[in-house]
Amino acid sequence: VEFRNVTFGYDERKILKQLSFQVKQGERVTLMGRTGAGKSTILKLLLGLYEPQEGEVQIQGIAASNIPDGDKRRIFGYVEQSFHMVPGSVKDQITLFDPAITDQAVKKVASLTGLQDTIEALPEGYDTICTPELFSQGQWQLLSIARAAVADPPVMILDEATSALDMTVQKEILGLLDSLQEDRDMSYLFICHDLALVQLFCDRVIVMHDGHVEEEGTPEEIIEHPKTEYTERLIRSVL
Repeated sequence: VEFRNVTFGYDERKILKQLSFQVKQGERVTLMGRTGAGKSTILKLLLGLYEPQEGEVQIQGIAASNIPDGDKRRIFGYVEQSFHMVPGSVKDQITLFDPAITDQAVKKVASLTGLQDTIEALPEGYDTICTPELFSQGQWQLLSIARAAVADPPVMILDEATSALDMTVQKEILGLLDSLQEDRDMSYLFICHDLALVQLFCDRVIVMHDGHVEEEGTPEEIIEHPKTEYTERLIRSVL
């Protein structure tokens, strides 16, 4: 993932100002910042919903806005804070009706996410029609990761993906993300404010402020030795 001198705004208001950062292959990076720092706009640009007014946004060397919808899930996976169920079976939740995704791929990702036994114990297994009460909150989020990972993308984007879960389930999901990275050499871009998760899992933290990178470093550097007053206040606010 690369943002190269990206400027973007709505009407006259600039949200991102000459923003540049990279996420390298196999790296785990977290974006942090207060509301209005530009994190949501970064997501929209990555998802190809907008084009930058200046600069470039690339995923795997391809301009994000030029990636066809049918190819997106093979280039990046996207996990939100809560699961969005589609009408259909458990298998349909994972494949999103994509005929290119095989039953073997569905079962492999279910095994990687620790859901295989749970799914196979259902009345119709993978063909069981989904209802909201079928899985626990943590299991729905594991299913969300399975959906994002089934097409084997090299990049995973996680937007507050564990913030609504208790610590036990969070650790289970971090273990799963470890396994996925080991199995597939994925890169991770997190948007979160959970310092425990950041310290446990991430290689690098990028602090956003007013549309630009305020500072970046390892979790220890950012949390224990912030260089700017803004970062120091931000860390204090989420401790």
